[in-house]
Amino acid sequence: MTLDARICASDVIEPRLYRAAFIPALVALIVIAFSLQNRPSVLPQDSAADILFDEEVAAASAARIAREFSDRRPGSPGDIAAAEQVAGELAALGFEVTRDEFTVAEANLVNVVATRTGADRDQIVVMAPRDALEGPEPTGSASDTATLIELGRALQGRAPTKTLVLVSVDGESLGEAGVRRFIETAEDASQIEAVLTTSQLGAGPPSRPALIAWSDDYRRGNLALELTTRQALRTEFPDLSGPPGIIDQVARLALPIAPGAQGLLLGNGYDAVRISGAGELDVPAVEGAAPDPERLGRFGRSMLQALSALDAGELAPQEQRSYLTVGRKVLPGWAVGLLGLSLILPALIASIDASARARRRREPVGAWFAWLGRCCAPFVAALAVVLMLGLAGLALAPASGAPS
Repeated sequence: MTLDARICASDVIEPRLYRAAFIPALVALIVIAFSLQNRPSVLPQDSAADILFDEEVAAASAARIAREFSDRRPGSPGDIAAAEQVAGELAALGFEVTRDEFTVAEANLVNVVATRTGADRDQIVVMAPRDALEGPEPTGSASDTATLIELGRALQGRAPTKTLVLVSVDGESLGEAGVRRFIETAEDASQIEAVLTTSQLGAGPPSRPALIAWSDDYRRGNLALELTTRQALRTEFPDLSGPPGIIDQVARLALPIAPGAQGLLLGNGYDAVRISGAGELDVPAVEGAAPDPERLGRFGRSMLQALSALDAGELAPQEQRSYLTVGRKVLPGWAVGLLGLSLILPALIASIDASARARRRREPVGAWFAWLGRCCAPFVAALAVVLMLGLAGLALAPASGAPS
């Protein structure tokens, strides 16, 4: 940088004022160092908990659902018939079954809720989508539904400590309508300790399994639930990706966008994770594809491991709903926000100082503020329109997953 450039820069801002504005950031770093907390422990897992899941039966059930109820569009006769089939099978396994009928976008939908009461009132919920917007989806919702039924069969002879709830949700392709309905109508919502949701468990390679625990707002779920479920999955999928890195977490905290049922549940205060056979975003169904029994078996055994651990143990209370994990430590979200604000401060002070200097020299500052306002106006107007449509109930939430 030349001498003239340095003189010009010092005329625009006061360097000493700019450097002094970084002092709060140093204080914030000290606060962060003392706010780190230990990561919660993973619940102990029983190696014998997964032996009862029959992968061949699950795969055959998925193929039968896709064949007999090939048209499972939300509210269609095939969708309703599939709901009756699920309800009948779970009732035969000793579950107390209820059918919750509701209407969304002129479609008559049905959630099937099967409950097995335990000695404890705390509930563990397993959710699986049943509807299919395009085609029979044998590796999609048909596999998820078949896995749900086989989990019920595997747990048939056990006396659970906690109440187990299996939910076949409708309207996944209508913006997770069934999940929204469950949230609205759940009795004793405070007793729901954990929710495991599924998506595309039958998807084969090159799709990779994933555990998704992101919310569609700043809140995150119980870290012990995420760690326990991840460990259970790794017993069957050693190549399962590890916890997200710090950069990914910061980006998610800044722009909380999370497709899937778990995002909606977490945003409403439930501790939830999603077990996916195809990654975070759903993949288009492959015509003629059949569910792989071995793959369904691995998912089923992993879920039984997680359910057994959750039933036998107690999740550590999660005081912070916004946090980052750094190694084996947990950093509260408020500390991240404090650091972010302290780093904005130098730029803010420099901007105010530069604006004041320009005004004293009678530079046309007001014209630039007007230009900035004109540039922002279309985006503000678009946001206002979207918010009004949402308040009026005219904007339907998007379907989960990626568009096909």
